[in-house]
Amino acid sequence: MRIISKYLGDALYSTFISYFIPLFGIASLIFFIKIVSYTSIIKLNLFELIQLYIYVLPQILFFSLPVVFYAATLGMLRKLSFEYESVALFALGISPQRLANILLRFALVLSVLLAITGTILIPQAKQIYKGFIIHKEASAELNLKPSEFGHKFGEWYMYIGSKEGNTYTNVSLFNQNAEGKESFIVAKRATIGNEHAHMAMTLYEGNAYTYEGAKLTRVAFATMKIYDTSAKRYFYYTGAKNYWLYALKNKQRAFDLTLFLLIAFFPLVCVFFLLVLGIYNPRSMLRGALFWAFLLVVLYFSLAFFLAKKFTFWALLFLPFWMAMGFILFYKKTLARY
Repeated sequence: MRIISKYLGDALYSTFISYFIPLFGIASLIFFIKIVSYTSIIKLNLFELIQLYIYVLPQILFFSLPVVFYAATLGMLRKLSFEYESVALFALGISPQRLANILLRFALVLSVLLAITGTILIPQAKQIYKGFIIHKEASAELNLKPSEFGHKFGEWYMYIGSKEGNTYTNVSLFNQNAEGKESFIVAKRATIGNEHAHMAMTLYEGNAYTYEGAKLTRVAFATMKIYDTSAKRYFYYTGAKNYWLYALKNKQRAFDLTLFLLIAFFPLVCVFFLLVLGIYNPRSMLRGALFWAFLLVVLYFSLAFFLAKKFTFWALLFLPFWMAMGFILFYKKTLARY
């Protein structure tokens, strides 16, 4: 049994690596592009970009490893079948059930690690990531570029003529609220700083215009302060236990927890399906196996998302149901034949 386990483990490892490296690279690139997009808002050096990437690394691994295991296991089994190695194993008295037991152990270890990642590492990393961004914004390290449109300070659209250090000249701000009230401010210069955990902009020598209804009001000022008090500035860090206890009274948090668990145990509950699709006689090759494998992935994650959204914690019953369906197919299609 140990020899067979080592043999399958080595075969799975080599296939796993060949799938993991490109998929991990693509996922990392997507997340890194998202991180780099923050440089248009706040100043980030290379070390801080790497730091943010480390914070999203648990998410990259969590969402890529289940798919990689699924593809690698299927690829390994089909390769063994195509090269008649699985047939040789069966001829030596090693039943498909023993192969299933070995793969179930591999899948169980991976699923437990994924569950730990999803329920402990990801919540902590996401909070640290969010806190880091808020801290950078609250530190007044905005990446404002002169003569460019689209900058925002809180609810105000902002345009600056020039910049020297933390001093901005020829500053213009515009804001329109839900009631249709429009406000426009021009100032000769401005500075941005951090006051009481809020970003504050101090404007010097300017005019403030307010247009409401058909009335235009103008106020001249020597000094004016505008605070960014948007809700995103507030951040409260919680431990993993309290983070998920909130799921008992918050449907979105309950959905997140349920979906994470459904994703984490995807490798375990799909083992029997993989054995059905991966074990075959090369003389009577199973046609359309890759299509069915792809369809199973799409179906599983679609149902997981729908059930988690609709029934939250009750959706976890989907795990034993899916595994039982796979075992029935495995018993009828594989065990009965080999």
